[in-house]
Amino acid sequence: MGHQYHVRTVHGVYPYTLRYTRRRTLALYVFPGGRIEARAPHGTPPATVEGFIRERQGWLRQALATAPPAPERAGFHAGAVHPHLGREIRLEPSLGVPGGSRIHGDKLRLQVRAPGNPEAVERAYRGWLRREAGAVFEDRIDRWFPAIPLAEGRRPALKVRAMRSRWGSCSSRGGVNLNLWLIRAPLECIDFVVVHELCHLREFHHGPSFHALMDRVQPDWRRREQALEAHQRRWGIEP
Repeated sequence: MGHQYHVRTVHGVYPYTLRYTRRRTLALYVFPGGRIEARAPHGTPPATVEGFIRERQGWLRQALATAPPAPERAGFHAGAVHPHLGREIRLEPSLGVPGGSRIHGDKLRLQVRAPGNPEAVERAYRGWLRREAGAVFEDRIDRWFPAIPLAEGRRPALKVRAMRSRWGSCSSRGGVNLNLWLIRAPLECIDFVVVHELCHLREFHHGPSFHALMDRVQPDWRRREQALEAHQRRWGIEP
């Protein structure tokens, strides 16, 4: 979870989220809708982050001026459109026991105890999505981890988490966390995030050796990264 702060610049006062990560350097992001997030190494004083943002206030002002609008929430009612593995599906809730939901063509026939209740539909959708994500992500880790020289060839454990601002992360204990909502992106984008996090288990940074490993394992990762950014611009990270 991030901490909320405000920074005063010559252009005005901006609210932003400060998130501590295992990264080695400071970074500043502007997301669709104008949400500002700073990421910093653990232990970085908030005053240091504030100074970092002020140094980049010109870039920040331009990024905010050109930020696309936040994607509209699709909703959780009959006919609502959601992405799934890069294609659009329409929700078709009906009375039934959760767990029996299936995709038929471009429709997700969602079994819900109260199909007319948007909150119940959302709970059923999230449950179905989590099952789908777990199966797909495990399969993609199986596909890619043999190509990366991890210690003792040990397959990393997977955790699926609903995250608001990143697609994946990894643990110093050798595990991989993937965002539940990543299952909404095209498979090539899922593979990019999987490989990115697996490579971090070998190279725990974003230096030259990390990028060299990415180039070796997935030569077209930059194109996949751009495709994921396009998906995020259209749909956001979470619905």
